[in-house]
Amino acid sequence: MTRGLIVIFILFVFLLLSVIQKCESEISKSEDYIIYMGAASSDESTGNDYHVELLSTMLKRSGKTPMHRYKHGFSGFATHLSEDEARLMAEQPGVVSVFPDQMLPLHTTRSWDFLVQESYQRETYFTEMNSQTEPDVAVGDTIIGFIDSGIWPESESFNDMHMRPVPDRWKGTCMRGKKTEADAFPCNRKLIGARYYNSSFLLDPDYETPRDFLGHGTHVASIAAGRIISDASYYGLAGGIMRGGSPTSRIAIYRACSLLGCRGSSILAAFDDAIADGVDIISISMGLFIDNLLEDPLSIGSFHAVERGITVVCSAGNLGPSGQSVVNAAPWMITVGASTIDRGFESNILLGGIDNFRLIKSYPIIHARSAKKIGANEEAARNCAGNTMNRTIVEGKIVVCDNDYGNQAIQWTSQEVKRLGGTGVIVIDDKSMDLSYIDPSFLVTIVKPVDGQEIMSYINSTREPIAMFMPTRSRTGHELAPSIPSFSSRGPYFLTRSILKPDIAAPGVNILASWLIGDLNAAPQGKEPPLVNIESGTSMSCPHVSGIAARLKSENPSWSPAAIRSAIMTTAVQMTNTGSHITTETGDKATPYDFGAGQITIIGPSSPGLVYETNQTDYLNFLCYVGFTSVQIRKISNHIPQGFSCPEQSNNRDISNINYPSISVSNFNGEESRRVSRRMTNVASRVIGEEDTVYNVTIDAPKGLRVRVIPRSLHFKKIGDTLSYQVIFSSSTSTVNEDAFGSITWSNGMHRVRSPFVVTSKADI
Repeated sequence: MTRGLIVIFILFVFLLLSVIQKCESEISKSEDYIIYMGAASSDESTGNDYHVELLSTMLKRSGKTPMHRYKHGFSGFATHLSEDEARLMAEQPGVVSVFPDQMLPLHTTRSWDFLVQESYQRETYFTEMNSQTEPDVAVGDTIIGFIDSGIWPESESFNDMHMRPVPDRWKGTCMRGKKTEADAFPCNRKLIGARYYNSSFLLDPDYETPRDFLGHGTHVASIAAGRIISDASYYGLAGGIMRGGSPTSRIAIYRACSLLGCRGSSILAAFDDAIADGVDIISISMGLFIDNLLEDPLSIGSFHAVERGITVVCSAGNLGPSGQSVVNAAPWMITVGASTIDRGFESNILLGGIDNFRLIKSYPIIHARSAKKIGANEEAARNCAGNTMNRTIVEGKIVVCDNDYGNQAIQWTSQEVKRLGGTGVIVIDDKSMDLSYIDPSFLVTIVKPVDGQEIMSYINSTREPIAMFMPTRSRTGHELAPSIPSFSSRGPYFLTRSILKPDIAAPGVNILASWLIGDLNAAPQGKEPPLVNIESGTSMSCPHVSGIAARLKSENPSWSPAAIRSAIMTTAVQMTNTGSHITTETGDKATPYDFGAGQITIIGPSSPGLVYETNQTDYLNFLCYVGFTSVQIRKISNHIPQGFSCPEQSNNRDISNINYPSISVSNFNGEESRRVSRRMTNVASRVIGEEDTVYNVTIDAPKGLRVRVIPRSLHFKKIGDTLSYQVIFSSSTSTVNEDAFGSITWSNGMHRVRSPFVVTSKADI
């Protein structure tokens, strides 16, 4: 079709859209939509940019203005449309997908000390990490872009003392805000860039700033890249040295989140700018449960970022422990689940009053059931659900609540009792003991059922029962760790069982990091606002991996995002600090569905020996295998290898063959063998004579599953050599009734390159 005919056609369509809008505005629902138009055009062709310009012009003529234009990493825009307009827009030339602009939720120090202690080179690295004279600032001089709720630039974690000038490759900017003085939002040599994006319904000029008003963005940025701070603590809790994983990395913040959540169109705008600005790593601690990759802002943005060599690290979500709850599970992302560290917070409960305790007040204690409103559901009331308890009875008392609704309900429980004037909450729950709920203005503690029985026995046997909370204290070193907390989202990936997600686990429970300055909501009554806060969630796990990825990129500038992910995954550990296997919150043995390859290590990724390079063809084949056509894929990417086309008669079972560091085989009936291929590249050091080396394989397979690897030895003659192997799965029985887990490990005596696998008889829905 000629350009002139395209113009006439689009003019006609938008005249039609205008008529529809005027005649059926009350019938057709209107909302914000994202129009995704695939790859951004190269310098040599106009491509989709031409269509974007035409459609944007037509929108303006019909009285609509795009909220965001995407043109750096990919093409498209976001605007307000009716349902009918959106359907017609999806049919236009160059349009890949049109979907509603949804709101994504955020996935809301000792953690680095714990990881250091778990490292097999603890002594050397511990000295470096705790040194008050930081390593050479050129080491770690990578740029991490955080798409989040903003940042508090005055935090000590982001000072630029002794840092060198901003790298010349940085192309970004520091947006100051529209209603603020020129220097009200200061960037420096540490915080080198800041942008903000406000959606159509958030037009408050006071929010026209990259500044963080939630705390989340400040917290995660300091976990990944905060400077070393001595004697940090939250009012005496969790005291010690606080630092990020890559203290000398630069930070660029992209505030795409508000008090209401994170708008998809703003997230895509942030990805688009981050790609153009020149970041090395993108860290994003939010997600959306969605069944179409081309309607997921994170999948779209991260695909185009990885195409340009940017590593994207995402949180797995806080929807655990249910299976198939993992989000952000596209193969080009690093997907991070949560684990615990060896620190906990405890507060003893003293039943009955003791006159000698002059400074600690005792309060009447009741079970929530006794405060039930007339007509309220008894089960809901004993769980302290909203609007089920009588304020008069709750006020001034410590309330004991059951918990049948999971860890997500504990926060709601405490808020409800607090709202009704209660003085504290005791939650009886054996599945959430891995969490600490720290509310500076309210007493919350979790007890095991056996202790709950003792408390209830006291309440039922005493005419006027009273209790007091003793001061909270930190306990470190003795806790069995890591384990997988109940909130961390689990695999398998609901779109396909043929890829294993999450990829890795990292600390995400009770993490101390920087916070807003002057936040009274984070302070106990009568106390000065804290400079740090303690938070839990895969939001906190994600920046741990982002920090390590940044260090790897600085040490190995030529490494691809896939090589960085492989190094992190194949050097993970599956053991606790006592030598036992990592468990879940219930004490059961954790599986790759819980933690992927295992718990991240600090030193291992720097020297992985071999890496799995998942290349562009692998990612394009993945799109083919999940149902996209060659025509669609050519719209999505302009980095397509010559001669590429979707394999004939392919299906989602073929996803098992993309060159991923883990292996997942689904729909395995046991009657026929399944063959999977992998290739590995030698990245070992020439300095210590590993250029010519032989790796031998060992297999850990469950009973009833036969696993063969061909060949059993790989001889790499030089750095950069790539060799392939095949894994053949068969069964000694007629079927595999359960998910079968195991691993394949290659070793040359110095490096161990471990890949977990899962084989299941279950098929994709």
